[in-house]
Amino acid sequence: MVSKKTSRSSIKAKSATKSVAVKKKAVKQVAPKVAKSSIQASGAKTRVTSKALSKSVKNADVDLMFEIAAETFRVMSAPMRLKIINSLCSEEKNVGQLLDEIDTTQPNMSQHLNTLFKAKILGRRREGVQIYYRIINDRVVTLCRAICTQIAIDSDIAHD
Repeated sequence: MVSKKTSRSSIKAKSATKSVAVKKKAVKQVAPKVAKSSIQASGAKTRVTSKALSKSVKNADVDLMFEIAAETFRVMSAPMRLKIINSLCSEEKNVGQLLDEIDTTQPNMSQHLNTLFKAKILGRRREGVQIYYRIINDRVVTLCRAICTQIAIDSDIAHD
């Protein structure tokens, strides 16, 4: 008799463009299956307890949290993006204003702005031919300030 092994499913965040709510719903749908298949794979003939199921869901939520955090750090890992976030902390600005403050080319600036927009860190609005960008994720600003302030303190670098 051939027995079929059940492998554990890994939960991955596909991209920053999907909403967190959709990801959480998927985690909660998959987690019970993971818990059940884990018990079946071990050969145990016990029923899935609510405690095991709850632990599986909590582990999946923690995994999702780390994946979202890693994606946020990936998006923020470019110094140019940190400069853009810093520049937009006080007010919204258009691309021309950002280029006046940050030394880069217009195509490079647009690419970084688009990445931050897709990651739901920046919002944008059009006014005539100008596009204005603003911070919509305050947690990212708080994180940037905390890290940059600590680095400045540790390195004796002047920080605004």
